[in-house]
Amino acid sequence: MTKKQWLIAAIFTFITILAWVISDIIHTRSEVQIPQNLQQVIEPISPDFNIQALETTP
Repeated sequence: MTKKQWLIAAIFTFITILAWVISDIIHTRSEVQIPQNLQQVIEPISPDFNIQALETTP
């Protein structure tokens, strides 16, 4: 390949990577935020198991 072909390939690659990064930034900024009340509902369950509650149940 000649120097001109290498330059064209490098410019094309740079533009492709730049477009990819810009589109990724735009996609990340436009993601939907979870409302606070929904965030509280979907919190993980505590791993502590209450054995006394099972022992008192008939």
